[in-house]
Amino acid sequence: MNFGKWIKRASIQLSREMDTFAQQYQLTGTQMSILNYLAVHQERPVAQKEVADEFGVKESTMSAIITRMEERAIITRQTHGRNKYLTITPGGQTYVTAIQEFIKQDNQRLIAGFDPSEQAVIERFLKGVGKHDTTYHHT
Repeated sequence: MNFGKWIKRASIQLSREMDTFAQQYQLTGTQMSILNYLAVHQERPVAQKEVADEFGVKESTMSAIITRMEERAIITRQTHGRNKYLTITPGGQTYVTAIQEFIKQDNQRLIAGFDPSEQAVIERFLKGVGKHDTTYHHT
């Protein structure tokens, strides 16, 4: 069984579904995920680098995404020293409830049919996959 292939397919399908949902707000799935991340962590300052690390993208890529979000006035970026911090604007906040409800329902759909112990195994597996070095090692 090729787990990598199935994980890749699942990732593509989940991204498509998120992009489709986000289109109604003229957002991308990535922008939607960023807004959710900022909303979940809004009790503290969130550095742009932290968000780039969370989503596994280069800081330059994240900067371009953030610039587009700033242009839409859904987030602001403030520089303090060498760090850039992100904040959801009131305009961006208008999307948060719908985004979080979509994510909640999607998560429930994904785990439906699995009992708590199976869910724990799936969670452990996916977290483990996410921690591995992506360098291919031929043995």
